[in-house]
This record gives sequence, structure tokens and C-alpha cells, in this order.
Amino acid sequence: MKKILSLCLLVVSLFLNGCNEKLSTNRVYVFSQPGCGHCVNAHNYIDRYYKNYDIKELNIREGSNMNYMLRYARKFKVSEQRLGTPFIIIGDSYIMGWGDSQIKEFNKMMKKFKPITK
Repeated sequence: MKKILSLCLLVVSLFLNGCNEKLSTNRVYVFSQPGCGHCVNAHNYIDRYYKNYDIKELNIREGSNMNYMLRYARKFKVSEQRLGTPFIIIGDSYIMGWGDSQIKEFNKMMKKFKPITK
């Protein structure tokens, strides 16, 4: 019985530690999905103007990416009912959707990032 309890505590501990995974503050995360026109527009814009930046695109239909997006939405207190794509995490802030106001906000937030030099 002690072994089972110990094993359960270990599993819960590992799960809770996994939930505290930190995002890299030097990377921008873009959660998107196939068929999303705003996601395509965001991708094209970012690819055109921020090609040499550390930006990770995550398709929410693949692997655990949807779970990651939901986790970070909760961190930013965005309800699942309001959550949409693209969902972009930049440091300690986020942008949701893609239009003129999001582009302005994105450009403003990206000023604290530097291009990657190879």
C-alpha cells in the first residue's frame, strides 16, 4: 500500500512540475491552426518582417500543442470560450487574433527582441 501511495505522489509531483513549464522569454510562440485565415496572415507577416527572430509556430492540431495553448491561456486568464487563433505569446504578454491593431501591438512588443545572428 505504501508503494502505491508513493507512486501516486511521485506521478502527481511530476505532473505538477510539468504544468509549471516556463516559456523562453527570448522566444515568441505563435499558436495557430489549419484553415485559419488570420493565422495565415500572421504567419506571412511574421515571415516577411521577422524572419530572423526566434519565433516558434505551434499547430494546435498536432501533439500536445492544444494543451500548451490552453495552459498559457489560463495563465493569461483567457477563457476557453474567448480563446482563438492565432494566439501569440511574447514574453509576459499575449496577442490574440490578427488585424491592424494586433499588428501594431506585435510590432511594439517585438522591439524588445533582437534578430538571431548565425
